[in-house]
Amino acid sequence: MTIRAGLRSRFRDAAFVLREGGYWAASLAVATAGLALLPFLPLGVGLYAVPRLLGAVDGLAARAQARAAGFTSAVIPFDRRRLAGKHTFGELAAMVSAPETKRDVSWLLFHCAFAVLAALLALALPLGGLFYVLTAPFWFLFPPETPLELTVTVTSWSGAVLMVLLGGIYMVAGWILLPWMARRLSGATLGILSPRRYADLARRISDLSAARASALAAHGAELRRIERELHDGAQNRLVGVVMMLGLAQRAAETDPAAAVPFLGRAQDAASEALAGLRAAVHDIYPPVLDELGLGGAASALTSRSPIPCSLNVSGLQRAPAAVESAAYFVLAEALTNAAKHSNASRIDVVLRTETSGREDMLVVQVDDDGRGGASVGPLDGSGTGHGGGKDDGSGTGLAGIARRAAAFGGKLILTSPPGGPTHIRVELPCAF
Repeated sequence: MTIRAGLRSRFRDAAFVLREGGYWAASLAVATAGLALLPFLPLGVGLYAVPRLLGAVDGLAARAQARAAGFTSAVIPFDRRRLAGKHTFGELAAMVSAPETKRDVSWLLFHCAFAVLAALLALALPLGGLFYVLTAPFWFLFPPETPLELTVTVTSWSGAVLMVLLGGIYMVAGWILLPWMARRLSGATLGILSPRRYADLARRISDLSAARASALAAHGAELRRIERELHDGAQNRLVGVVMMLGLAQRAAETDPAAAVPFLGRAQDAASEALAGLRAAVHDIYPPVLDELGLGGAASALTSRSPIPCSLNVSGLQRAPAAVESAAYFVLAEALTNAAKHSNASRIDVVLRTETSGREDMLVVQVDDDGRGGASVGPLDGSGTGHGGGKDDGSGTGLAGIARRAAAFGGKLILTSPPGGPTHIRVELPCAF
């Protein structure tokens, strides 16, 4: 390693350690607030402050984890929980005893205890050593009644040489200990905040089970919708075709001219049945995705919206066909929901591909300036849609969007305070 590379590495280590020391005050403040709140938890009163406190701890831990991962070029193989929204007392109690909370609190105590010590050592050793080296040779400039006071009183050249050597030892110790402290801080942060392997496997199994259930529910809803469309549309029209052809056959036996109107009506019914079949096929996988891609298909959707829409697909990359199809239907349902319930004057749509260390994520983001108040509700077909529209279990409404996203291992993030605006973000992993 060259001297320049070594200096660059030490500066990077020092920046990380000092940055962690800078966050020590915030960690200490949150830990103090938690200790002050602890006696009130058994009484139930303290639970009201739990969401804000846990949010602060979670925010500090998330940023520390990101800093440590950036420093070590590590990949965080899981998503942190989200604490937004209102919670019942039972949910709050569960959050306090959750494994995530225990890990966050353990990291908070570790950070309070060691981050500031590491930062002080990172500063004190090299600066103190440099001060000794630069100051000790000038001991003779100090008057005898107030000699130079370092580790020992310097009143001779032998003492000055000793202090210079001691300063050199301090600087060498700082040079050696600095990367060790940085590695220990970052490694401990990632180790404490990462779930143990058995917990990670249990979480993955739970996520896969939920995704499988969502996929089965979405598949069942799609089958019921297609069956209903075929039964109510194409099948009825084909029955009409058969009836018209039967009437035309009987009329042709006595008066061929009388059969002509029946044949025309049969042709019209057959054309309508064909259009219905095309619509049903389109709802399974829109051909426009193959022709124009997701960006072009989204442009066609937004252009047909009764509410003025803006579309941004500058960060969009191609994704698997199933993922693009899900994104298309998510966007179509979100626009329909907004048109029916939001009373908005403008909709902003963003489609982009976000790349992380693990996988690419296709993000569908829909923002409107409507009245807000949207909620997802339960994902069993009884959820509410945007502004109170009902989900009928056929995959429509916000609950349908959430089910469709969950089937791909994704998620719906909804922010819709009363009075608006409404922000919908759907994340669809591309490597599902």
